[in-house]
Amino acid sequence: MNISKISRSLIVVIFIAFIIFLGFFDVSSFFKVRGVSSSIFVKIGYVMCLVALVGIYVYIKDKLYKLHVKRNLSFVYRYIYIVFVLIGAFILSSKRLLTNFSDNKMLLNLLLTLSTCFIIKKIIFNVSKSDILSVLAMFSYALIPTISQNVNSNILSTIFTTIFFGAILVFQLLIDELKQKGIKTKKYIIEAIILGVLMGISTIFGVNVFVWICVLIITFFITYNLDRTHINFPKKFMASLTQAKRESLYKIERININKLIVAMFITMALLVVISLLFNIVISKLFSPNMFDFVTIQIGKSSSISDLSFSNLKNSVFDLNNKFVLCAPLFYLCIFIYILFMEILAICLHRRYDTKSTLMKTILLCLYASIVIFNMNIYYFQPVITILLILIAIVNTSNIYLNREERIKMLVA
Repeated sequence: MNISKISRSLIVVIFIAFIIFLGFFDVSSFFKVRGVSSSIFVKIGYVMCLVALVGIYVYIKDKLYKLHVKRNLSFVYRYIYIVFVLIGAFILSSKRLLTNFSDNKMLLNLLLTLSTCFIIKKIIFNVSKSDILSVLAMFSYALIPTISQNVNSNILSTIFTTIFFGAILVFQLLIDELKQKGIKTKKYIIEAIILGVLMGISTIFGVNVFVWICVLIITFFITYNLDRTHINFPKKFMASLTQAKRESLYKIERININKLIVAMFITMALLVVISLLFNIVISKLFSPNMFDFVTIQIGKSSSISDLSFSNLKNSVFDLNNKFVLCAPLFYLCIFIYILFMEILAICLHRRYDTKSTLMKTILLCLYASIVIFNMNIYYFQPVITILLILIAIVNTSNIYLNREERIKMLVA
């Protein structure tokens, strides 16, 4: 077994332990909540509405196919329905804020929400190649009710979500590009630059820089069979050198370099530079009140010197209880489903996809940073919730749409 398979299996084991750990707090939280909360009916309504909307989309797609509608026209009809649903979901989830929204802010928040929805759709489709599952993920995000009652905080939270999942999507596209061998383009460098910029901006909204650094390092171990490049010196420069020096440089040119190393170096450099520039420059260029929401919501981060076993233990128990107590039944269903799919994947000997493992790595690193630096779990809760939903959907695609199983189905 190679390093990438071992690394991916290890991450899955840690992820399963993490879900079981959260599930323990979730079950114990039931004893703290007495009576039947009215929010249970809201969650049931959420699931029913989600199933109904996806079912309508499947019906429309199937009907258009049977009517032999042209592919481009069918695509337009389906996306009209999707946009209509997303706008309706936005109005429904933000109805308590609509009176406080100005026209410009409402339009900005709507555009950001739509952008995030399509980014999430692309993330799921990139992994599963399933249009239905990607639409399910899109509607799942769109129908999540707005928690914050502050307009500015709601907009900044949406910007953060858009940037965070935009970074995940670009990361997936970068991996796809690096898996194509023999293509002599610089597209992967452009994607690495975009990824570094998005990661850097996300640190402005509270994601600790060490989260992305850890994810980038782990990526080296979970990826495999990637394209390589080499250094090419200009011919005029080579002609100006002596024979002995040219031979030395020819040896350097024959050295193959993993493109991932180049991409990660660019990404990490931009990540660190943007994060440092924000602390030095951005706070002076913009109004101090602009990022007050982020500072307040994230909370005071603990320094490394504050870390001890007792402090870490208290932080873990406190944050986990706060997290699952917001919606214990909702999270319990997600935890049980994820665990069921993970165990089923092990029993059916499904291989762990690089990009789905990457999503689990990001979730683990993000949650670990929140615990270690004792940050406000409520601020990051929407992103963590969406990540859990996406992982649940990706686990489903891993069972039914596994690449090896596709080949077997095609042969049969």
